[in-house]
Amino acid sequence: MIKNFVVGFFMSVHISFMSFLCYADEPKEQQYYKVSIGDVLDISVLDHDELKTRTPVLSDGLISFPYIGSINVKGMSLSDIEKEISKRLSGSYIKYPVVSVSLTSYESLKFFVYGEVLKPGKYALESNMTILKAISTAGGITQDGLYGRIKLRRKQKGGSEYKESIIDLNSTKESNMNCDRLIEDEDIVVVERSKDFFVYGEVIKPGKYTLEDNMTVLKAISIAGGFAKYGSPDRVKILRRVSGKGEYESIKVDIKGAVKGNISKDVCIESGDILVVLEGIL
Repeated sequence: MIKNFVVGFFMSVHISFMSFLCYADEPKEQQYYKVSIGDVLDISVLDHDELKTRTPVLSDGLISFPYIGSINVKGMSLSDIEKEISKRLSGSYIKYPVVSVSLTSYESLKFFVYGEVLKPGKYALESNMTILKAISTAGGITQDGLYGRIKLRRKQKGGSEYKESIIDLNSTKESNMNCDRLIEDEDIVVVERSKDFFVYGEVIKPGKYTLEDNMTVLKAISIAGGFAKYGSPDRVKILRRVSGKGEYESIKVDIKGAVKGNISKDVCIESGDILVVLEGIL
């Protein structure tokens, strides 16, 4: 009898410890979350892989689990669901069940993706959803938004106002993964249309072009096919709109200096710039 008591005691301590570890590993937003209709749960039992189940919360608040049938989980926390399933399993099926429940998606929580994506709209907030994953969920960026800015609008706690942040998508992909922030309930991701600039005058292919990252005068002329027959490197200028005014300033570009490797002479192109290549003077 004493032996059975000791075994039972240590098994209870083991189960409590394992349950604590499962709970501690949950994302913070899941620890206090109350399950709602449409949520999807992942349920597993330690050492019983055959019981691993992914189940939605139905419109009546019920989920179904092997051996024990239906359980009403609407409004319960994940730890409460774990305890309830453990209680039912231990009755007749598994002596000391260690149950883990996690959220696969939060149907009651949502986010939005708008702008230059293939499928703009509202989406259910899944676990560990990031900005890049959100854009991918919305079908990815369209051709018109490949070089557009990414904005994150987040509702401020306790109010109805949104705070807007600019996300550097290139940094997110190439170096600083901290830029790929986790999405929260009611977040709005906006992919803006790429900016344009213009190249006119004595170039092979004058016209409007997409403003790619780090676009300079030399790159712009190259994209426009290079100098035409009568184009003069000595007569290149940028017409740039003056902020707040309906006029342009003229910026002379030292093409020869830029070609010789003087980086400061290879002026960066800005949105709306008009790059003009004039004929040489005889």
